[in-house]
Amino acid sequence: MLTTTPTVPDERAWQELVDALTRRRFGIGAGMAAVATILSSCSSSDGSNASDNAQMRTVTTPLGTYDIPTNPKRVLAVDARTDLELAIALELPVFGYNISPATEWVPVDGSAEYLSDKPNLEQILGLAPDLIICVNADNEYWPAAKLQAIAPVLTTESKQTWRENLTRLSDWLGRTPTMDRLITDYDALITDIRSRHASAIAGKTVASLSYSPDKATIYIDSLPVSEETGKKNRQPTDMTLADIGGRTLNTTGFDNQGRLSIEEMDRLRDCDAFMVSVTDSSDTTFDQLSDNKLWQRLPAVQAGNVTVLHGSTYYGSIYTNMYVAKGWDELYSTLD
Repeated sequence: MLTTTPTVPDERAWQELVDALTRRRFGIGAGMAAVATILSSCSSSDGSNASDNAQMRTVTTPLGTYDIPTNPKRVLAVDARTDLELAIALELPVFGYNISPATEWVPVDGSAEYLSDKPNLEQILGLAPDLIICVNADNEYWPAAKLQAIAPVLTTESKQTWRENLTRLSDWLGRTPTMDRLITDYDALITDIRSRHASAIAGKTVASLSYSPDKATIYIDSLPVSEETGKKNRQPTDMTLADIGGRTLNTTGFDNQGRLSIEEMDRLRDCDAFMVSVTDSSDTTFDQLSDNKLWQRLPAVQAGNVTVLHGSTYYGSIYTNMYVAKGWDELYSTLD
C-alpha cells in the first residue's frame, strides 16, 4: 500500500515503474499492483501506517470498482477549478494541484502547492498521493486512467453541475454531512439575495459579459437555457443567475457562444445592468471597454449599473459559484 509520506524507490525500481506508467498498453490493474509492490518495499517497516491502510472502502466509479482510503492523508487534485474546489470543500488534505494557480476566492492553505499545468506522472509518483481527484478524461491535462496506476482516482465530470459532482464525490468518500452543510450554506446565500433584491430580480434584465480587445468581441457569459446551449446551465454565471431567478438577455441571433462584435454593441441597449468579468488584475481590459464610445452610449453604463468580477469565473465549482452569486448580489444592488 502507499505510505502517507513521499517515498523514493531505488533507481532501478523507479525506472521500471516510470517505464510502466508511460508504456502505451499499460493496464490499470497491473499498474496499481506494480506501484503497490515497489512503493511498499520502500515504506518504513515499523507498521505505523498499517491501521490507516486497513481503513478502506469499496467504490464504483467510471474507472471501475476498487478500494479507496476512508481517511486519505495525501490528496492530489488535478484540475485547479473543479477538482481542487471540491476536494477542499470536502475537507480533504490536498497537497498539490495542476492546470492553473488557484483563484483568490478558493481557500487554499499553504500545504496545497500548484505543481504544473500538465500533470507530470513521474513527479506525481514521487509525491506519493494516496488518493487523486481528476476530471474524467483521457488526455495530457486530465489523464485519469494513467493516474490510477499511481493511486486510486475519483473522477469529476466536466458536463455535470457542481451539485452533481459534489454529491457523487461525497457519496464515494462517505462525507454526506459535509456536503449537506455546503449546500445549506449556498442555498442560504441564494435565498438571502432573492429576498433582498426581489423587485429588481423580477423586473430587470441583467447580463454577465467579458471583453476581448484583441478580437474586438463581447462574450455574453450568462446565456439563457435554449436548445443551442443545452437544457442545463453549466457555467457559474448561468447557474447562479438561474438559482437567483434572474432574467438575462434574449440572445436570439447571437451565436451559440454568445459572441457579439464591438460594432454590434447597440444590441445590448435593453439590458439594465452588466457584470463584467476580467482576468487581469490591473483592470486593463475593463479600462479598454470603458473607453469604448459604443459602450459609453449604453443606458445601463450611463446609469452606473456596472460591476466587475476579478479572476477567471468561466469554470469552477462551489466556491466559484458562491463568488459569482455575490457578484450578482452587488450588481442587483445598483438597481434597487
